[in-house]
Amino acid sequence: MLRRVVDRVRQFRRSEGFKHSLATPIRFSLHARQRLNRGVFAIEIRERSGFFSVMQMVLFILMHCEEKHLTPLISARGGVYGDPEGKVDWFSALFERVPPSGDAALPHRVRISIVRDLEQLGFRRRYEARLGLQSASELFRSYYRPAAFVRDEVASTCARLGISESTLGVHFRGTDKKFEAETLPWSDFCRHVEQTLALNTQLTHLFVSSDEQAFIDFFCEWPFKCPISVAPAKLLSKGDVPVHFSGYPGLDMGREALLSSLLLSNCGYLVKTPSYLSAWSKIFNPDLPVTLAVPPRPDAFWFPDSQIWVGQEQAMGGKAA
Repeated sequence: MLRRVVDRVRQFRRSEGFKHSLATPIRFSLHARQRLNRGVFAIEIRERSGFFSVMQMVLFILMHCEEKHLTPLISARGGVYGDPEGKVDWFSALFERVPPSGDAALPHRVRISIVRDLEQLGFRRRYEARLGLQSASELFRSYYRPAAFVRDEVASTCARLGISESTLGVHFRGTDKKFEAETLPWSDFCRHVEQTLALNTQLTHLFVSSDEQAFIDFFCEWPFKCPISVAPAKLLSKGDVPVHFSGYPGLDMGREALLSSLLLSNCGYLVKTPSYLSAWSKIFNPDLPVTLAVPPRPDAFWFPDSQIWVGQEQAMGGKAA
């Protein structure tokens, strides 16, 4: 009984309405301050959430800048993936800018606003419904790409593990994701993977990524009829505690999360449960075929998984996949 009450409280605190109301004064102050920058939107993200939750913030900021003809100046410090003192801009450490042609020089003095939650920007309500998988991919990749050392590590790992167009990528997100997605027994998920292999005979290799070591062990023991490679992530969840709250070094966690998403994006097909990490594989590679094994919950029906699920249902003629 107590567990159910605690879960309900957690769900309420996660709700967008609660967060949006709480952040209203900060949101008004932030946008008033940024208007003084005259053409520049300077945001420092200090969010304590998952890596790709922060990437969602970056995507919304880019949408806002495109709409208002502003130059984005985005950094991310502290939080889960930075150092405690906030000296390291971990976003700039993992991504490099792809400058659009004709960018105007930044003013000498720019007022930077610190954002600790997506609702402090107020962009989800404004932009979420406008997002499309192809357009979001084009937008992000027109401004940013993974840093050179990340791209090199992805290439060498793909070569070492044999990840290619003939690989079926598999991603299972566990731990606290039960609050945001329908649950699926591990055996049912493995049967779903088997069915995908049967329907796509060009797929002759499996690559599995998960935050739960127990699931990885279960998956590798399942009698699949093709070889399995495991994502080289060393920082996994501890029981029900998500990876990003498990006390690992911030930059190491961020690098591993980004590497896992990019490795999945290099597969020929992806089967997944709801997760920002694997959903962003579709942003990094918009041509990647993706199947969601279960839908996100209605109160967490967020992009990119929302668009993946809707497109999947449409392709199935309106029937649940």
